[in-house]
Amino acid sequence: MSQAPRPITAVVGPTAAGKTAWAIKRAEAAGGEIISIDSRQIYRGFVIGTGQPSEAEQGRVRHHLINLLDPAEIITAGRYVTLVQQALADIVGRGKEPILCGGSGLYLRALRLGLSGSAEADPELRQRVRAQIEAEGAEAAWARLAEADPDTAAGIDPRNLQRLSRALEILAATGRPPSDTRQWPSDGAARPVNIEGVGEVTFELVGLEWPREALYRRIDARVEAMLDADWLAEVEGLLASGVSADAQPMQGVGYRELTAVVRGSLALEEALPQIQQRTRNFARRQITWFKKEPVQWRAGRDEG
Repeated sequence: MSQAPRPITAVVGPTAAGKTAWAIKRAEAAGGEIISIDSRQIYRGFVIGTGQPSEAEQGRVRHHLINLLDPAEIITAGRYVTLVQQALADIVGRGKEPILCGGSGLYLRALRLGLSGSAEADPELRQRVRAQIEAEGAEAAWARLAEADPDTAAGIDPRNLQRLSRALEILAATGRPPSDTRQWPSDGAARPVNIEGVGEVTFELVGLEWPREALYRRIDARVEAMLDADWLAEVEGLLASGVSADAQPMQGVGYRELTAVVRGSLALEEALPQIQQRTRNFARRQITWFKKEPVQWRAGRDEG
């Protein structure tokens, strides 16, 4: 008699929804460990602005895929899937319960449903696409992508030039929307995935949601708390250590604005509302993405 697939919980939702606190409580109750599904927390030195779990939180529960990569390294959905699968095998091999936690919907979908190679990177094409983005502006380039592939555009911040460029590269190289080149089941239904060292698993998505205005208040307060925790000093230190302003993690929400503050082209008082607005925009895109996924939604709540 074949063994039923192992269910693995993934807590998802928009930024500031309380995913980390929920995952830690679940891990403590189940004797588990947490795998971060976050495209920025994986980089060393990007602590405050990515909302990495604190040292105290990491002391309570072991976390994986945090502070792992050098900022100059490139992370793709395919590479992230490999790293998550390795972490899953490690955790299960030690008799622990893995719990996924994060808001990077593309990476989680790739893990659940697979991710076909849509187009090989072409340095010459990349250079042409980047030149066109610079010539027309990121907002216009994003609008062009949104017209051709609204699903892909919904998951990309127009200021994230790397992801915007890559999507437009795929469009130029294949003549097809990037979302069409990923061979995902149209219904997004859970199917068993065979992971080496783990066996067959299914991923059960639990989402935390808030009334929109309550979420926005949490976001605004969180950004202020990050700045109070010396987020600007973190960015100054990263730039002083040689991290390029064009590095992949530096395209994250807030890091571009604070880079401008460090360079003197933007006042901190101007950066604060810009970061808050950009974070709210990011949260809206995350909500749009996860509403299309098979998520079991639960009401978020403040931890007392």
